[in-house]
Amino acid sequence: MSSVRHLQQKREELQQHYDAFSEKIKLLRNQHAIEAGASVAFQLDKEIERVEKERDRLLKQIQIIERSCKSEPIHSELFRLNYIAQVQLFREFITEKRIGAFLVHGSPEYGQIWLLKRLLQKIPESTVTSPIPFHLKRRVLRSDIAALWRELGRRIGVQDFSSHEEIARNVVAQLKTQHIILVFHDLDCIDETYLHELIRDFWLPLVNSTPQTICSSNEFFLLMFLLDQDGCVNTWNLEFADQLDLVWKPHIPIRLPMIDPLSEQVLVNWIENAIDVLPIQMTKKIDYTVQVILEKSEGIPERVFAQIFGLCGCNWQEEETRWLEL
Repeated sequence: MSSVRHLQQKREELQQHYDAFSEKIKLLRNQHAIEAGASVAFQLDKEIERVEKERDRLLKQIQIIERSCKSEPIHSELFRLNYIAQVQLFREFITEKRIGAFLVHGSPEYGQIWLLKRLLQKIPESTVTSPIPFHLKRRVLRSDIAALWRELGRRIGVQDFSSHEEIARNVVAQLKTQHIILVFHDLDCIDETYLHELIRDFWLPLVNSTPQTICSSNEFFLLMFLLDQDGCVNTWNLEFADQLDLVWKPHIPIRLPMIDPLSEQVLVNWIENAIDVLPIQMTKKIDYTVQVILEKSEGIPERVFAQIFGLCGCNWQEEETRWLEL
């Protein structure tokens, strides 16, 4: 289901509840008009007030969804903004391979989640597979590899006391019918040694447990994404691959190009390509618009998104959670 259809369905559901509350308020007011007793009238007043508050809450939700529907074309165009090198490398991978790990990295506010969501859209049928998140800021996960195995087992429906080997076998079994996509958040909360252990004692055993027949012929993917929101991992002494070549092995994470600030030329090209969607005040003087965006955002991707949304008459604060969470 597309984002727009999902929002429209949600709006219809809320509208039905809103209409039901409106009808209830009407009935309560009619009852209040014919009620002579002060005590009962007081109770009706309180009930009307409660229902009106609930109806007002629903109205605010409906209005937010309506604004989100308005901003959806802008969001779709923003998914075409930059990240070209990262998308090209990932597309090359999924046409040839089935198992791999990726480092998604950049400075704070550089849109790592945004890029990840864009990459996930490139995976065939990925919309039906929810990624399995691991939040390494949780103390137990950032200090104990065994906790990662327990978390993975829990996520795929295996009991906590199962062995690593049994959990891996279940992953392989599920790969026959669905993607297994692991997402590790908060790499800035761990150190270089722990990431080395994560790859050696968690990712490598998963890779080695997967038969060659699945690697070569299966239509589903076993993928791991490592999200670095601070740009720190690039300085660590770990084995990464910067391209796919004959010596690359699935247990070696692929280091996607680090996310760069958005340049003037990139923004000019994007506005020219999105001219049918953007408001006329943005496209009338493109060079001026780009200068305004860069002055207020310094080219930092998430700040650029906020500026573009503002210039389009949309509220980035309302959309940020939806667009920048997996």
